[in-house]
Amino acid sequence: MSEHILIIDDEPEMLSVLGKLLTSKGYRVQQAESGEQAWKAIEETMFDLIISDMALPDISGLEILERVRATDSTLPFIIVTGVGTIESAVQAIQLGAFHYIIKPYKRRDIEILTQRALEFGKLHRKLDNIRPLDGEAPSLSMMTGSSKLLMDLLRRVEKVSDSEASVLIQGETGTGKSLLARKIHENSSRRDKPFLTIDCGALTETLLESELFGHVKGAFSGAICAKRGLLEEAQGGTIFLDEIGEISLPTQVKLLRAIQEKIIKAVGGNKDIPIAVRFISATSKDLRDEIIHGRFREELYYRLNVIPLQLPPLRERLDDLLPLIDHFLEKFCKLYKKRITQIRPEVLQAFHCHPWKGNIRELANILERGVLLAENESLTMDCVFLDNLRRETSREERDEGPKSLRETVEEAETRAIVLALKVCNNNRSRAAEMLKISRRALYDKIELYNITNKFLIVS
Repeated sequence: MSEHILIIDDEPEMLSVLGKLLTSKGYRVQQAESGEQAWKAIEETMFDLIISDMALPDISGLEILERVRATDSTLPFIIVTGVGTIESAVQAIQLGAFHYIIKPYKRRDIEILTQRALEFGKLHRKLDNIRPLDGEAPSLSMMTGSSKLLMDLLRRVEKVSDSEASVLIQGETGTGKSLLARKIHENSSRRDKPFLTIDCGALTETLLESELFGHVKGAFSGAICAKRGLLEEAQGGTIFLDEIGEISLPTQVKLLRAIQEKIIKAVGGNKDIPIAVRFISATSKDLRDEIIHGRFREELYYRLNVIPLQLPPLRERLDDLLPLIDHFLEKFCKLYKKRITQIRPEVLQAFHCHPWKGNIRELANILERGVLLAENESLTMDCVFLDNLRRETSREERDEGPKSLRETVEEAETRAIVLALKVCNNNRSRAAEMLKISRRALYDKIELYNITNKFLIVS
């Protein structure tokens, strides 16, 4: 969809000439012959650029700029004047004008200036809409590992990423649904277009509709001017609807129309706005169960679920546990300028037995705490200090009968070594690096615990 430009000038001839020029370049142009007329348009419509004459019969261009800046800090605004002074130019820039141009100007100059102003606005809207995932910069850490479940999922992602089909990602909290959505976007031809996220469960119905579809002035209490919605902002890119199972039935109806017809209406507005976006949704709920109980529309489910992707919980991909531990330890050691060279066997044992109800997010939190509290280069139970980890280990000991400390340590070390060798395809150098021990120490332990014979591991 072409960018929307407002031109303000009390000279009909100048208004007409500039309007025709910009329209010929493919822009949507709206014109105003006075400040009041312009302000009314600004309150009702979201523009991508405003070009205003300095001298107007009622409100000056600088006054309009000042009003705009009170509610919008990034909307590009170009001031045009026939009588330019250094003082007025400085004032315009101080108020936040993108540029200041003096009449008569060359056709090519205004074309280039318009293009640059629009690029400036697009960039800053994109920056404003970037939402950190899980409180950190986007990372595909939750996709770390080589388990069969993960590899099968990533192969499917590779096949569907560049399609136009809607994707529904299902999985427990903390499994990395938002990161998988970003991976799909980055693997597609839309990678250079916006990727915008909205948490459907974090907003009230009114605010959610406003965020999705935009609103006009006065649509609800606090709507002091028009606002463009994320579905319009994401033109050509991807919109990620996190926790889609939380949206109300009335909003589901509007979203269904948007997906079917590729058209939306701003809240309180009556103009059709065409959209061209790809929909990726995610939920930790069973939407089929929600349909049965009348809380989710069946038509919307099928529209969203063209490509179903199921993220496995961490307890079902324990083969990825050590690579994930290695990843997060490296990350947090670098972040907090710490050095961890060893993980105590009882910690690995406890990790392996833990149910991981919070999945990879829980693992990351535990390791961050462990790195922060570690007093030396070893990660011990004292610095992860999870009561539930201790309870799980104690329960296992009760079920199997009492064990000596030496037997517990030997069993934990054996399990850790076997798991590391399995993940590293029996590459002992990589396994030693992953376990944070020397290659010689690994060979000694393999021999001590007779791991080669017991588990048929080859050199």
